[in-house]
Amino acid sequence: MSNEDEEIDGKSKITNILLIVVLLVALGWVNYLYFSKHISSNPERINNFIAVDNNINKFRIPVSAVFFYPYSQNGRKILASQTNPRILVAPYTGYLYSKQNVAKAYNWLLPWKGKIKNVVLVAQNTNPNLNGIFFNKHDIIEGENKKLRINTSLNEFLQKQTSEKVFYRDAGKEQAITSQISLINNIFGARINFATIVYSPNKKLAVQQMLLPFVKDKNSLLIFSADMSGHYTEPQGEQSAENIDLVVDLAREAHLYPKVFDLVNFEDMEEQNYRLLEIKNEKPLTTLEQELESLNSYAHLYGADLLKIAKVSLDEAVLYHKSFKPERENYPDVLFNRGAAFVNLYKDGKLRGSSGMLLPSQAVAFAVAQSSYAAALEDKNFTPITKSELSQIKINLNLLTGFEKVKYKNEADLLRKLHIGSDGLVIRDGNRQGVFLPSEWKNYPKPQEFLNNLKIKTGMSPAYWSNRIKVYRFKAVEISRDEN
Repeated sequence: MSNEDEEIDGKSKITNILLIVVLLVALGWVNYLYFSKHISSNPERINNFIAVDNNINKFRIPVSAVFFYPYSQNGRKILASQTNPRILVAPYTGYLYSKQNVAKAYNWLLPWKGKIKNVVLVAQNTNPNLNGIFFNKHDIIEGENKKLRINTSLNEFLQKQTSEKVFYRDAGKEQAITSQISLINNIFGARINFATIVYSPNKKLAVQQMLLPFVKDKNSLLIFSADMSGHYTEPQGEQSAENIDLVVDLAREAHLYPKVFDLVNFEDMEEQNYRLLEIKNEKPLTTLEQELESLNSYAHLYGADLLKIAKVSLDEAVLYHKSFKPERENYPDVLFNRGAAFVNLYKDGKLRGSSGMLLPSQAVAFAVAQSSYAAALEDKNFTPITKSELSQIKINLNLLTGFEKVKYKNEADLLRKLHIGSDGLVIRDGNRQGVFLPSEWKNYPKPQEFLNNLKIKTGMSPAYWSNRIKVYRFKAVEISRDEN
């Protein structure tokens, strides 16, 4: 073979290799696109969920945003996921402040936008030359290119609640008012009954009486726009508690409790003796508690979607014995973040099937779908669910946090360390392992009873104990079909 032939042959081999490489890359890319669209899970975990708004893609942590929720008739707190708030305290200035800082808090209102009919935006007057209670003198108020119409009937109702004389001025000149307009518009649009109040500090009691009917009304929301700067020094310190005195007094009179979105500025405000600190009783959150907060937020926004997936999967399993795989184009992308989930199926109030995953190894949408299938057909403690039963089945989901190892000296010490009502528990002894969700506290309300029955489920005698048993706790957010 001549040198020329060898050169041509070498070039041909190189060309073939390049073509193979290009083909493999193209094939890999096509597989990647299909995998990403139909099968794969996002790397993010729902345990670290941060709410996303349609208009603002990412949020920084909000500064001192606070919601207030009611107690039930028996004196227990109504969970934030089960009722709309009555009051929102939203900063319009402060350390690190920008619109994104409070956007996460406003985003929490999205599921309630159809229930909340009346919104009153309240700010404290900062002009020392003006004194009184002021309503907006124009029919329209604008902020950041968004507009809201003032509701005349709502204004009249507010004024009837007090004997004080009220005045009209342009609220569009108040930063505390205009800074909130676009956020309110983004959530509620123009359909709500809207009003603004700007008041001087010496009119606080009169405004409190005006607003009291609203904090007791489940269809109303009061938004207090407050300066959270924390930069005031004495003797201005008393005035620096702008709008907070009124919030605290209203919350106490209406028997509301606070849910704090962020504690960053509370430490700064402590030196200023803000009255808001009188109701601050939160301790620093543990890792599990932080994850629980994220899961609560996630369930609040996407719980209904997960229940739909569970229902479709249940129907497919029982009616056709097929497994259901959610596809990305049919659901919000955040449902493909990784998460651990359990599915419990109930009939006539009694457990009829259960299955779940302890670790966030795949998309929560897949975890829910697979667990629904397994709970319906593969739970060895029950016979498979039949078609005739399907209409009677109630679906219950649990989203799980990560795990925390519980260190103990003996069984008695372990029982003292259990958090009654909120701890889920995993025990492991050799090859035997058992898990109880936090919901099992409803069936076994005493720690010893709870642990004994978990031992039985694990295959142990209730009287058995060994300090070699490994114990892990976790938290869970429960989502019921009846609540969505």
